[in-house]
Amino acid sequence: MASLYVHIPFCDHICTYCDFAKVFYQSAWVDRYLEALDYEIQDRNLKGNYDTVYIGGGTPSSLNLVQLEKLFNILSPLTKNVKEFTVEVNPESMTQEKLDLFIKCHINRLSVGVQTFNDKLLKGINRKHTSLQAIEIIQRAKQKGIKDINVDLIYGLPHQTLTDVYEDIDMIDSLDISHVSIYSLILEEHTVLKNQNYQPLDDDEDARWYQSIDQYLCMKGMIHYEVSNYYKYKPSLHNLVYWHYQDYVGIGLSAHSLINHHRLENTKSLTQYFHYDYLDNDVILKSEDELFEKIMMGLRLFEGISIQEMNEMFQIDLLDKYRVVIEKYKKYNMLEIDNGYLKATFLGMNFLNNILVDLMGIDG
Repeated sequence: MASLYVHIPFCDHICTYCDFAKVFYQSAWVDRYLEALDYEIQDRNLKGNYDTVYIGGGTPSSLNLVQLEKLFNILSPLTKNVKEFTVEVNPESMTQEKLDLFIKCHINRLSVGVQTFNDKLLKGINRKHTSLQAIEIIQRAKQKGIKDINVDLIYGLPHQTLTDVYEDIDMIDSLDISHVSIYSLILEEHTVLKNQNYQPLDDDEDARWYQSIDQYLCMKGMIHYEVSNYYKYKPSLHNLVYWHYQDYVGIGLSAHSLINHHRLENTKSLTQYFHYDYLDNDVILKSEDELFEKIMMGLRLFEGISIQEMNEMFQIDLLDKYRVVIEKYKKYNMLEIDNGYLKATFLGMNFLNNILVDLMGIDG
């Protein structure tokens, strides 16, 4: 098993757009959670070393120093030879002591929840950090030797202009950030902005912004390798496991695993998790489910999906099975076949949902 995801659901505050599995930080709850996490590892008999480990949330950096050290100790039997060890952090909850602990525990990649470097916009979405705090934690991490840093950005925020996004990218460039994840604001039910009836960008406007942002990032030397992700030096090894539809283990509240044709779904109930009842569902994936999911994930990558690999893995003729849909979107310049790969064009990336709905309509 190549990759391990660890979910830490705690946050110091809830942002206006957030719909992830999260709860407000309470120290006693975190202590109980870490005990339950340790139990899950032991109960599932997880052993061996992982190539990539990703601690996400929530806000993992909201844990105090003692709790973070306990977390890393719990994970230490699984993280001895990790090639890429990522922790998600928010600027306001990071300290020099936490950064020193990260270095001691061999974390070599940070994913920093910046969203924007514009202080007015940050305040509008209830982010508690300033642009200066974000800049300082990035600079300190790099001084300590953590060179592989991802920055999360969002576009389409209330009162945000395209010029604001360009200025965020200029800051990314000046800080020599190695990886950028940039997402259009999509509001799920029960988020604060949704309840306030905020209207995000419509589809046409979103497509124009997406193209302009892409051009500006590429002009700054970033390589666009997945719908929402760019790198300067190397892609995210951990996320490539998801996009290549390879097996992985997920532990913690609401985490999923993909193991040997099974999708294991952990509970979203913190109370249930505290009682060591972590597994909610074990879905046995049918071959047609795996076929579609591999196409769905693979088309997110600009490299596309290997036609030969798909044919051998699923004993099909991919181009024949999906011929009608492929020809339709080739005419629209949204799909192409290049050097043995089926891939979405840049235009097609804007219409992936439409393409996937049509592909899903093909009978098994």
